[in-house]
Amino acid sequence: MAANDNADITGFAAFRRLLSSLQASWEPAEAHGAFCGRACLRGTAALQDWLAELADSATDNVLAVEAGRGLQTLAADSLVKLEAGQLAFQLLLPDDDLPLRERTAALADWCHGFMQGLASAGGADQGAAADVLAGEDIAEILEDFSAITNAGAEGEADEAGENAFAELEEYVRVSVQLIYDATAALRAPATPADREPPSL
Repeated sequence: MAANDNADITGFAAFRRLLSSLQASWEPAEAHGAFCGRACLRGTAALQDWLAELADSATDNVLAVEAGRGLQTLAADSLVKLEAGQLAFQLLLPDDDLPLRERTAALADWCHGFMQGLASAGGADQGAAADVLAGEDIAEILEDFSAITNAGAEGEADEAGENAFAELEEYVRVSVQLIYDATAALRAPATPADREPPSL
């Protein structure tokens, strides 16, 4: 289910406010999906490029550094949960009390961001990453994600619509975990430089 908005950055609304403070053009779900896509191929090394991309529009360097700490917290939380397995990882989506149409559009954004993250991390190039992503199971998942992106604005606000959305969200969540597990051999072990907070 969608993460609850609380005092920390792992909540959807808190993440939206942080992106707004950075003057980032990204939607929260899309940005989280982009990190997770990068992380599937690059692990902890995905963090620096993701932070640089999100903070590219920031005009206040002090604010960017402060926001960067929050982004690192969100990224670390997602990585820990991906490493832990299927029951831990969650998509960062709006809370369940928001309109279904808004949540469905956010799920489409998330899938778009995830696919963009895979491409940015080298999944669109020739090589080992592209070969893994071209495997039958993963290629089928990515086709489904593309379809979800194109159909993202649909969704009826009734019980059937809610059930369909819940099933779709669960499908995406489990599929991301499957891709993360399948790409484990592509991720280099973290180096001391990867563990250092990036300068923004």
